[in-house]
Amino acid sequence: MYRRGDTIIEVVMAVMVFSLVAVGAMTVMNNGLAMAQRSLETTLVRQQIDSQAEMLRFIHDKAKADKDATYAALWNSLPKTTGEPTQIINSNECSDPPTGAFALVPSSSGIVETDNFNQPTTYARVVGDMAGAAESQGISIQIARVSGGRAYDAYIQACWYSLGTSHPMTIGTIVRIYDAEVL
Repeated sequence: MYRRGDTIIEVVMAVMVFSLVAVGAMTVMNNGLAMAQRSLETTLVRQQIDSQAEMLRFIHDKAKADKDATYAALWNSLPKTTGEPTQIINSNECSDPPTGAFALVPSSSGIVETDNFNQPTTYARVVGDMAGAAESQGISIQIARVSGGRAYDAYIQACWYSLGTSHPMTIGTIVRIYDAEVL
């Protein structure tokens, strides 16, 4: 009895179709994981920015409304400009923080300012320990006095390199802080 099998061309075509489907599925999964990673990083950076804004409000309120000498000294020592900041984060490079930038870090003695900036290792964040050693990895704050002098605008920016992108990710916000007598 004579039996006929598959030709070599049919076998090669079947392997090629299987390979294309497998590579396509792996590409889709890889893109999905990268998108989930960027989403997680964005969420974590937004929380870091919110934390910086809350610490800044806390320092201002303690200094102005509660007349706390420690926080008044800290508030007065923070670098401030008039008008808009002179430099916003460059969306092509995260290496240099903007001029006059700083970050805030909670410590055992309260909140401290740091101008120690380093490249972000995973996502933009501020890291520190309770002993006071602190650094900002991609997050910066610039404070500008609003014309008329009754409020401050805090430009809080973040820059980091995310998975699967050719350029840095950046997020920023502006927080207006009013002096107590305005309220």
